[in-house]
Amino acid sequence: MLLLDKTLLRLSKGLWGWILAIAAVHLLSLIFLTKFSQILGSYLGSVFAPVYDPQALMLAIRQAFLIALLALASKLIEGELKYRCAAAARTSMRSAIFRKILELDAGSIEKIGPVSSVTSSVDAVENMQVYVSEYLPSLIYSALAPVYLFFTVKKYSIAAALLLIAVSLVLLPLHNLFRFRIENLRKKYWHSVDDMTGYYLDSIRGIAVLKLFDRDKDHSAVLSEKAETLNQNINAFMKINFTSFLVTEGLMGIATALVVWIVLKQDLSLADALTLLMLAYGYFSAERELMSATHNALTAVSAAVKVKEIMDTDTSRPYNPDASSDPYESEGIRMEDVTFSYPGRTPVLKQASLYIPKGKMTALIGLSGSGKSTIGSLLMKFMDPQKGRIWIDGIDTASLKPEEVRHLITMVPQTVSIFTGTIRDNLKFASPSASEQEMKEVLREVRLNDFAENPDRQCGDSGRMLSGGQKQKIGIARALLSKAPYIILDEATSSVDPQSEKEIWETIEKLAESRTLIVISHRLASIRSAECIYVIENGVISEHGNHASLMQENGFYARLAKEQAALEKEAAE
Repeated sequence: MLLLDKTLLRLSKGLWGWILAIAAVHLLSLIFLTKFSQILGSYLGSVFAPVYDPQALMLAIRQAFLIALLALASKLIEGELKYRCAAAARTSMRSAIFRKILELDAGSIEKIGPVSSVTSSVDAVENMQVYVSEYLPSLIYSALAPVYLFFTVKKYSIAAALLLIAVSLVLLPLHNLFRFRIENLRKKYWHSVDDMTGYYLDSIRGIAVLKLFDRDKDHSAVLSEKAETLNQNINAFMKINFTSFLVTEGLMGIATALVVWIVLKQDLSLADALTLLMLAYGYFSAERELMSATHNALTAVSAAVKVKEIMDTDTSRPYNPDASSDPYESEGIRMEDVTFSYPGRTPVLKQASLYIPKGKMTALIGLSGSGKSTIGSLLMKFMDPQKGRIWIDGIDTASLKPEEVRHLITMVPQTVSIFTGTIRDNLKFASPSASEQEMKEVLREVRLNDFAENPDRQCGDSGRMLSGGQKQKIGIARALLSKAPYIILDEATSSVDPQSEKEIWETIEKLAESRTLIVISHRLASIRSAECIYVIENGVISEHGNHASLMQENGFYARLAKEQAALEKEAAE
């Protein structure tokens, strides 16, 4: 019954006022109910007394009625406190998890995954709040109630008091035997929750594809299997819970029966005997509540396993404000001997060195998985190189915090995220203080003249009212509005129609005249005008130069350019 989980206790910080208040009011309810039992026992004993005293009986009735009202009031207050505590716990836990998720950078977010983030902040919190609003107050109450009841019962029978407190002490280790069995199921249970939730979300996101290929029934069958697996895990929990309740309730029943035997053996008045029996019957109420709360808390502890993974993720970053400046003292971006590898994988970049001059367009090309997008992520300080240095305008990025780097360099990713709201709302993510004129200028610059005339146009849920090309253009407009000196365009036209692609590349060509662009692209025809093109093969920069010089080298770039040109010619025919 003793479940002290570090993650849950950390998330309970700031809620202990509610927890202690619930336990205190609950104990007050017990005092009132104990007093009610004593009054009721005395009243019933007096009814059968040889001398009938109407005034004493009326006084007892009035006292019992008053105590019952106080007990009811304390129960109502306890219920309100639990409600408010649960609400505060939900808010506090979700805020803590969300703050931690916001602290994570792109690499950590991808590692955790969106499904785990959703289940942790939604489903897990609903289970974990029970730990705060029910289990912890019950734990405190169950430690105090048997002691109070022991001294109350002791007034009537020391033997009964010793028996009851001894059984209450045995219940804890006995119940823990079942708890250990349940804990063995927790990882399996939450894995099945994650598995089913992830599959369900994939099904919703890909419903058009499932319908298109008539695979919705097959997908539904797999989802049913996953739901059945989850159901089996839940049933396993319930089975152990039922066995636990059967054994512990049986032990409590035997203890109560023994108290009846003690009453029969001792020379007690009728009033004392009735009071003792009522106290004995309610003696284990605290243990029953704790056991009930423990089974719910076990689910909370299981849920906390996934949350712990998020909360324990290291968000610290290498930071050396005294890092040396670029020995070349040049403007632009310089990478020197940078090596990087993702956990459990071979290095994606191997001693990569490059220079991106300011005011020019530089391109990074290579096959999928070659490491070009990783360079973009390192420049954005989404991740940190294991070896090597990166300088921006002569400043070592190790001496800058991530938010400082992102004032110098911004990115337009392959898939631009559009948030529910207006065009204006989405642009202001880049610059909350941007003026109306500035927003209209960047919209016109990316050829969204209609949006410039109406920046209050709604984008729809996740930008569903916009085309792929419009989303990418808004992404570029957002980057321009940030006024960062460097802009990375990571496959900015990979998911748009040919006409939008043409317009976007024309926009990029125009922007290259006045801004520093780092273009990551698989389409070589679009980056021919770049000042310098870096060719990346298996994490190594194998070639660099402008288009003409690379074609003369007749290396990987030239072969790739010729292959793409042949494919485009074939497609045109």
